[in-house]
Amino acid sequence: MSKLFTSEVASVVAEKNIIELSEKARLNTLESDDREAIDIIDNFAREIGTSGKSSENTTLISELIKKTVEPLIFQPETSLLFDIFDMGNVGEFDENRYTGLPKNTIKVHDAVRGGNVPKSYVDPSLFTPVKIALQAETELSYSDLRRNGWKSISKMTELTRESFEQEMFSRLFAGVDSALDAITGDQNISTGSALTPANADLLARYLRDMSEGNPFMVGLSKYIDTMTKMSGYETYLSDDLKNELNRVGRLAMYDGVALSSIPTAKKTAKGQTLVPDKRIFGIAGKIGEANMRGEMRMYETYDNNAEKVSLKFTGFDFDYVIYYVDKIARITFS
Repeated sequence: MSKLFTSEVASVVAEKNIIELSEKARLNTLESDDREAIDIIDNFAREIGTSGKSSENTTLISELIKKTVEPLIFQPETSLLFDIFDMGNVGEFDENRYTGLPKNTIKVHDAVRGGNVPKSYVDPSLFTPVKIALQAETELSYSDLRRNGWKSISKMTELTRESFEQEMFSRLFAGVDSALDAITGDQNISTGSALTPANADLLARYLRDMSEGNPFMVGLSKYIDTMTKMSGYETYLSDDLKNELNRVGRLAMYDGVALSSIPTAKKTAKGQTLVPDKRIFGIAGKIGEANMRGEMRMYETYDNNAEKVSLKFTGFDFDYVIYYVDKIARITFS
């Protein structure tokens, strides 16, 4: 097998997304240039598996993974998180000031003509962000690279992307949950072991009152999907809604509030659910900011004696701050 040079693999890295290539291969929709790209990556992987890293081929496996992982993670417009936070990016060493928009605290008083009334003050408070730094380490064996070629790198790319994405999602929702711990009243509703129509209505009413757009409830599917099956609720459903419920097992709306269901069976690599258990969260609009800090960095070590490549992905850092606690609420189960 002739050695590949860095420029050949680098060209593929610049032009192709390895996850998209994998999906096209699965659906048998590869174009000729896709097949050529796969052949180059496949040869590259098998060369590493056969003889380790060489002076002729200095392309990093981690570069292939990072090139695909980073854009998907650092541009979360399609994520539910984008409906909750203003997502952005800051430099690794930037000092960012989080001020938010102040509440309207201007008080109006009865007055006499030409007189004065007490002054009101608006406080644009500074907020302290929560800072999180995530890292992952793994390895690829030379034997796996020889056996599966480009598929080894493709699968590692998919798993790395998924792990970072799920962990960030989980951490931000844990932050929302924590912000509600000190809140009482209509924003923190205890429903015991089962959801009741009265409590669901209370949450929906609060979200409609506080929303300036499209409020929604979000939680694990075992709670969201059963909301429209509460005792007595079926009497309010039209025949069309009953047919929809029978067809897909859930409805898209409850009392004017959208429902967003997170799969209960889907968990992070640590075995945690993507949103806290025994909760239904209500979101009445964007509540704060979340910023990626700097860029992901990758390091790898070739161990020819152990016949493996050790991979380290770090620099996945983000800050978040919640300004508007009055725009979130939850129902808790015992």
